[in-house]
Amino acid sequence: MAVEFNLLSQAGLPEDCIVSVRAGSVRRQAQASSGRALRFPKLTMEENPVKIDILKQVATAYLVVKPGETQYRVAFPGGEAMSCEVQVKKAETSEAEAAKEDAKPAGTNAKEAKDYLEGHQILQFIQALLQTVIKEKPENPYVYMARHFMSGYEPGDSRSK
Repeated sequence: MAVEFNLLSQAGLPEDCIVSVRAGSVRRQAQASSGRALRFPKLTMEENPVKIDILKQVATAYLVVKPGETQYRVAFPGGEAMSCEVQVKKAETSEAEAAKEDAKPAGTNAKEAKDYLEGHQILQFIQALLQTVIKEKPENPYVYMARHFMSGYEPGDSRSK
């Protein structure tokens, strides 16, 4: 049986907290103040007990995913030097899906240029980068953008293995 969890009232919860509910192997999260229902495909005795966590955001950083790059260092702004390294890679796909992704259409120069930009996801990367510059408004936007072009690393930084 599908179920919904609704936060009916709250007392003493931080204003910007997140409610996280886990039933079995399914976890749903929402801002406590959103009033959004958390839906679960089923709730049986095997999903008991239901775990409810109240989470508080510590820091936020944006990662602009760059085509062809799989590892990034993400630096979080704030008083303390916080960072992490993450790996972003394609999920395993079936042979039919892989063949469909690898197909490249031919065409005129304009179409070839468009295909090149789309094939390397340059427009998506630049658009996402500009969106984060607008949101973050860094003091030096060029250094900020360069860091994203370098996948979060400084020149000469070593990567975790």
